Order: sequence, then structure tokens, then C-alpha cells
Amino acid sequence: MDLLQYLPDDSRSWIQSYIEQVGMERLTEYYDKVFIELYEMLPGESFRVLEKVSPENYGLFMKCVYSCLCEFDLYDICSYYIEEQGTVILRR
Repeated sequence: MDLLQYLPDDSRSWIQSYIEQVGMERLTEYYDKVFIELYEMLPGESFRVLEKVSPENYGLFMKCVYSCLCEFDLYDICSYYIEEQGTVILRR
């Protein structure tokens, strides 16, 4: 499965359409969960998307991941990688 297809063109363009679909509260809650999950990963740890995310949330999850990684870059946290066609998030 290739989850890279769900990555947005930029870190913000997708947000408005998801606010309209699921509402601001649900989107913020979901984004915060993804942010915390990624932020708390230790070096060498991986997150296996297919095992932990329900298929109906792949698109939203990958968009949140992309935006989180862009946000991490602002704080010079650049040790995250999207691998195996987007099915694994790895912190090195």
C-alpha cells in the first residue's frame, strides 16, 4: 500500500476542507494526537501506520504527519522520516 498519495502539496492547504468535513474540534483533537505521538517517539523508534491507524483515517493521518513534520522543522527537529511508501514513520 502506498500512503504517500495522501501527502498534501503543502502543510496548510488541506486544513480548510477537513474543517468543513469533520469540524474544527475533531480536526484539532486528531492533529494534537498525531503531534504528541510523533513528538514522543524516541530515536530508533518507528510508527507502523497500517497497524495503528484505521484505513478510513489514512488520508487525514498522513496530512497531519506532514504538517507536524513541517512544524518540527521550524524548531530544528529534523530526525523524522517517512519510509516504506508512507507506511512507516521513523525517528532516527
